[in-house]
Amino acid sequence: MIHLKTPSPCCLVILGLIALSLAGCSDKRVINERIALNEIKYFLENNPVYETEEIAYGEIRFSKKSDSVLMDAYEHLDTYGYVRMELVKERKRFLSKDSVFTYVVHLTDKSIPYVLSKTPDRATVKTYYYELDESESAHLEQSGKNRAKATVTLKRQETDFAMFAKKNRASNASFIKKTYNFRFDENSGWRIAR
Repeated sequence: MIHLKTPSPCCLVILGLIALSLAGCSDKRVINERIALNEIKYFLENNPVYETEEIAYGEIRFSKKSDSVLMDAYEHLDTYGYVRMELVKERKRFLSKDSVFTYVVHLTDKSIPYVLSKTPDRATVKTYYYELDESESAHLEQSGKNRAKATVTLKRQETDFAMFAKKNRASNASFIKKTYNFRFDENSGWRIAR
């Protein structure tokens, strides 16, 4: 019968330190997909990607025939509480099936997250925003020890203001590919270069 000797606590501490030092020897300068995706997700929270369009507010005239799509878009916003529409005047054109409506359109507090800037009669609003598609892998290219690129897929999501987006600017794809440049810093690791 062979008796194995139990290692002393001192030996266990030394073996633990050796294991930790070997685990810590992995090269921090090698970027991996998990690091890149986490950094991009954090970057997008602080620097969102979106499409914008200008809309009018205040006193607006709509022709029932020629502005029906635009009027529907404003009525959609009114229904969901982003604007409040007050009918000021309705006029039927003489010998015509067309009518002209004059509304005063007010932006409500609910529209604040979507309004980027405004003048007395126009506002720039977000029509689409893009989110990181985590189901797709990132394409990584490391060039040198301190630089890398990661190309990811961003999926397009529409806001309630999407009806105002110009048709020629609307993409036929529901996503975009975006490349982010990374730099390695000894203190903070891999970060997106601005």
